Amino acid sequence: MSKLTFIDQNNLPEPRKGQPLPERLLEGDPRFLSWDIAKTEDGQVSCGLWEATPGAYRSIKGKVFEFCYILSGVSELTEDGGEPRRITAGDSFVMHPGFEGVWKVIETTRKIWVERS
Repeated sequence: MSKLTFIDQNNLPEPRKGQPLPERLLEGDPRFLSWDIAKTEDGQVSCGLWEATPGAYRSIKGKVFEFCYILSGVSELTEDGGEPRRITAGDSFVMHPGFEGVWKVIETTRKIWVERS
């Protein structure tokens, strides 16, 4: 088995479909598609692609550390107690364990993510 994985956006596995939990939904009817690409044998580190349609919801990371690289779309991310940050294609950021805030998708947004549980 190869120890190298390429992410080909034109040849993705079947996505998981989802949406915010009802108690986290703030605006609209956002829907998620998540493509799981790779993970370590112990399952602690994983990566993939994620896409969300417009709407707003509470984002709560718990114990997860997540790196994100925005591929397309426009969103706004507001950490509790902080100022809104507009995020667009080419932006990257890390949500640390304990992050809580609001993710508002303005235009359908797609990102590559890597997380450690």
